[in-house]
Amino acid sequence: MNPIALYLASGESLYSGAALLLLIIAVSPSIRNRWLLRLRALLLWTALALMAMACPPFPWWLDGVYFAAFLAWLIAGANPKMPPTPTHRRFRIVTMAALTLLTIVLPALEFPHRYAPRFTGTRADHLVVIGDSISAGIFKDEPWPVLFQAHTNIQVSNLSAAGAETSDALDQTRKLTGRDTLILIEIGGNDMIGGVLSAEFETRLYKLLAACIGRDRTLIMFELPLLPHRIAYGRIQRRLADKYQVQLIPKRFFIEVLRSGTSDGLHLSPAGARHMAALVDVLLDPVLMKPGAAKP
Repeated sequence: MNPIALYLASGESLYSGAALLLLIIAVSPSIRNRWLLRLRALLLWTALALMAMACPPFPWWLDGVYFAAFLAWLIAGANPKMPPTPTHRRFRIVTMAALTLLTIVLPALEFPHRYAPRFTGTRADHLVVIGDSISAGIFKDEPWPVLFQAHTNIQVSNLSAAGAETSDALDQTRKLTGRDTLILIEIGGNDMIGGVLSAEFETRLYKLLAACIGRDRTLIMFELPLLPHRIAYGRIQRRLADKYQVQLIPKRFFIEVLRSGTSDGLHLSPAGARHMAALVDVLLDPVLMKPGAAKP
């Protein structure tokens, strides 16, 4: 997959875009040269595009406030060569301060979602995977759950199915038993690619998570890399994760897996599957009981 596309999908461009925009805001009052003004405009829209393409799942109202502040600052500095009136000067200062503050606050709000939490819950002696072809595999190569089980000697019940959408994953939950206390959910990519509307995705994910919850059951879910027209998927995931106490693996970890190797730009190659197995081993270590260990 294209490294630029992966970089954007990881959400990391939010921070580089914000840093570039802050630099432009800082130097804008001193720019007078026509060519520098053109370069400033190019870099300005590049910075905004980097932030937008990161698809941070902020509430709609916060996106609206930020864009309004950006437009106000842009209008205030529309004629940098013209000596401003006292009122205009105050307007410039206020809009610059507002945009600067918001450009710092928004990445700060998203920053904690870059890091996986230390997962908590009762240690389980086996893992259940609910997912799509990323976990089920579609080629002859062994999928990552098989490699994970071989490496850790921890039993894995892989309920994933190639091509599964979130509605199909609901069928997978019917195979859960009372012994299944640790469930890893990797689903939703096919909904997004298939053009499932956000409202329908929310209904599907709501039913899926509701079917998974149970006493002493720990749910962990991969956050979806987002497309610009499907940012609502991210909002939905986080909102329902809070509702059902589902612990999220930030999307940049999934992007790192894709970087390590895919067979067709999306499905995991043997190298990608090994990376995924190793990642799950590290992240889920606090909630998995390794063979031979005493149950706490």
